[in-house]
Amino acid sequence: MQLKEMRGTLYHQVALESTGNAASTGNLPVWKAPLDCVVTAVTIVPSAAITADGTNFATYTLTRHTAGAAAATTASRAWSTTNSVALTEESMTLGAGVSITAGDTLTMIKTVGGTGLLIPNLLVIVNYQLAGV
Repeated sequence: MQLKEMRGTLYHQVALESTGNAASTGNLPVWKAPLDCVVTAVTIVPSAAITADGTNFATYTLTRHTAGAAAATTASRAWSTTNSVALTEESMTLGAGVSITAGDTLTMIKTVGGTGLLIPNLLVIVNYQLAGV
């Protein structure tokens, strides 16, 4: 069976390294879509606990990049109010950019508030369904 014939929910996972310090921002590659698809969920598993801070925080935004078009938010997670537990899977909030075209890329963009927040290594899991199957 070829990938384009598969039904149901598929997933892609990638381990993202920490950006190194609290104030660092970054744009980390996650995935290039092989076929048209729809992202149905995005979860993360942090390698260590993350303590939220309302003043000095970080936000991770999974962003869809389509050639010749504006970037769109696929999912996001801010550590301004809610902690993360080490090695515990949690959901990111889905955005409007969940329809992915073959060849689109997804990147994880880190932005910070205040002096930022150190985010440890993360496992990112993108659940998707192929379009038109």
